[in-house]
Amino acid sequence: MAEKIRLRGRCEYPGCVEAEALVAPRYLQGFTNVSPENGYTTERNHPLFKVPYTDKVLVFYSPRGSGGFLMYGFGKKPAAFVHTKSSPLTVGCALQARVPMMTDFEDDPLKYIETGDIVLVNADEGYIEITKKSDK
Repeated sequence: MAEKIRLRGRCEYPGCVEAEALVAPRYLQGFTNVSPENGYTTERNHPLFKVPYTDKVLVFYSPRGSGGFLMYGFGKKPAAFVHTKSSPLTVGCALQARVPMMTDFEDDPLKYIETGDIVLVNADEGYIEITKKSDK
């Protein structure tokens, strides 16, 4: 059986979902740099440019810019959000997108999660559980 890594955190929007992780190696800018119809970032110089986030656990540091991720609430969207630094923008995103969102973890989830890992986001009980892709 694969070893699981569990991190406790704070819920910003409730729910429980398990899906493949998509890690943003840099800050993401929302609003004008999101294609909600296609489900990806349109920021040309970002490593995740046109990489689909639909039905993935989107793992990121924090939003940047004034728009945040508010446009993620429409069209194709992630299964959940996991991020390290909360801001009023992320709270707005959680409310708009209506997908589980967690932050303020006991340890940095970006130290553990890689794209392709399976992440259980249990915002209702305040933890995430990571199954490494190499353990599958």
